[in-house]
Amino acid sequence: MRTATEQPTFDRDLPERLNRLSLTRSFNPDVDIDWNATTTDAEYESLYSAWSLLEGTGVDGALDFHGRAAFVRYQQMNLMTVAALVEHHGIAVLVRLHARPRSPAFAEYVGHFIEEEMRHSAMFWRAVRQIQSSVPRLRPLPTRGLRWTFRWIFRFLKTVPGDRLRNSVSFTFFRYAEQATIYAQQMVQSKIPRQESLIHRIWTYHARDEARHLAFDGFILAQNRLPRPLAWLPGVLAAPCCVALSVALNANEVWIARQLGLRVHLWELPGLMRRTTAPFKRRVFRSLAELLRGETRTAGSDGSSGFGQSNLP
Repeated sequence: MRTATEQPTFDRDLPERLNRLSLTRSFNPDVDIDWNATTTDAEYESLYSAWSLLEGTGVDGALDFHGRAAFVRYQQMNLMTVAALVEHHGIAVLVRLHARPRSPAFAEYVGHFIEEEMRHSAMFWRAVRQIQSSVPRLRPLPTRGLRWTFRWIFRFLKTVPGDRLRNSVSFTFFRYAEQATIYAQQMVQSKIPRQESLIHRIWTYHARDEARHLAFDGFILAQNRLPRPLAWLPGVLAAPCCVALSVALNANEVWIARQLGLRVHLWELPGLMRRTTAPFKRRVFRSLAELLRGETRTAGSDGSSGFGQSNLP
């Protein structure tokens, strides 16, 4: 684990390595993903105990097999929507970074990053539509709250003064969101080993690029590190953004529960977030708690991921 006073190692050669990997390891969702593929009810239901906000809380006793499968379908749409919005809004941050290149290799990789984020966003929106079309009887997932949250997060990030501080806060936020998608890929891979499953394929391909993005996050944070007396400041400013994102995403899960007939209210959300035993939720909430305590953990630093700079796919 890395504390707030222990900064990422600055690796000047990283952009060149990332450029080579982007050229050889990137994917095209239109070509590499079989959009006629499906995920079965049994596969969705298998994720419930690992992913659901309600797992272990005692409020989901009325959900049967089909109810749990429907809950997970909604959850997939929910997280994919969040991922698409992070990438859509994050492109503006990357464009500003590209306008002030540090080196040709740096500028080239930021260009790759932007292109990959555009592909990811389009892929996730398409996947959301496909999952929704498989359950036409269910109401579409509401996105107004998520969109409002993202608008205000990125307005705030834009107002942070100074390039170094603004980059540090922005990429601390990106790293939190990107780590969550890596954890999602790990959980889907462990519960749905069938590679032909649509959501298995989507999260696996996404993680291939996201590993490089996490490495670049660390590069930016190292390049923009603040003097030791101010090293705590980016985490303090990024933490409210990460909390707002987590609350908005999980508030949608309360809405999902109500759509499936459960008597759950929004005011119960803090208690549900504390009581859930789902490993995916616990891992993401642990990352958030570490950020709030002034600690950071890169995916894999606890042996759980393997997506560090030295282990790029």
